[in-house]
Amino acid sequence: MKPESTFEYFLSYEILKAGLRTVLGRTKICQPALLTLTALPAAIQIRYKSRKQRVRQPKSEVEKPKQFTSKKQLKKVLSADVQDKDSIIAAAPVDNVWVHKFYPKPKFSIEEAIKRHNALAQPAMLNNLKGIVFLDMRLDCSTAKKTKFMGTIRSTVRLPHEFPYGSPPAILVFCKKEENISLAETLGAKHVGTPENITKMINNGLINPKDFNHVLCTPDCASDILSLRSHFRDIFPQKAKGTVNQDLQSMWDLFFYGYTFESQKLTDAVGRLQVPLGVMDQPTEELVENFHVYIDNICKHRSVALGPFITSIAVVVPPSTEEFLLKVEDYVPGYKNDEVDSDEEDVAEAQT
Repeated sequence: MKPESTFEYFLSYEILKAGLRTVLGRTKICQPALLTLTALPAAIQIRYKSRKQRVRQPKSEVEKPKQFTSKKQLKKVLSADVQDKDSIIAAAPVDNVWVHKFYPKPKFSIEEAIKRHNALAQPAMLNNLKGIVFLDMRLDCSTAKKTKFMGTIRSTVRLPHEFPYGSPPAILVFCKKEENISLAETLGAKHVGTPENITKMINNGLINPKDFNHVLCTPDCASDILSLRSHFRDIFPQKAKGTVNQDLQSMWDLFFYGYTFESQKLTDAVGRLQVPLGVMDQPTEELVENFHVYIDNICKHRSVALGPFITSIAVVVPPSTEEFLLKVEDYVPGYKNDEVDSDEEDVAEAQT
């Protein structure tokens, strides 16, 4: 039964304390315990459980921390469209009608892939005989060290059979001799001049380095343009890239009539590269020759001692959605048991 007033609280507490003092005195309890009891407050506040229903706040979703993925695990991820090997029931279908998910994608030779695209490009089908043929490649960017990977590659190649593609590149030429200046102007350089004049124009905002696709330089100007490295970055002239040469005519022919390609990184260990191969109405023999030139040039960026650089090649002709995979092991060095030169092993060690 609950007391009805504060006075009843006080009275009941005083009676309880007097009774305890009498009982404890008879049992001869120790003096410190008795002092502690008698020192209790005269009134205590007694709290009763509330009859109101307690409303709980809704739980807020806590974001789970992202799981750390090591570079070793990323290396195993080749691409997003890798076919699940568990669903494959045979290496090749027996009949001419089959379910695609139960068999690996068929692979063809470069000649057969071009022939199939040519059949789709006929006027009765897609009417795309002027379409551009592209090679869509996957690159293995791993090195001898498991935690170190290659960066992107950028290069320019002159194909044996040229075709119209894109707009003419904008080229800047550094040279000092009058004959080279007149030659560059005759060839159609967007801008040509000495390092001193071009540096002043860049500093004054008259020339934007981002407007140029290539920058060529003669050896007598190589040391005078070092201060402009931060402006041109990837296109800064270097002898290893072929943009520093005494023969201005040969440099111009390569970078004006050639095709420049640059890879992209899908993951640390996997890269992607797309290059134009030719026009659909070109003879198949010309497209095949361009194909071999591309493969030889691309594979030079990585040592054969590290394995094949190109892991897959697909032939596509937009706007068609069809893509035909090639038998990459027949064209790319490193798949077969070729003898590796000792110089290649040294190059592989240097790339790590």
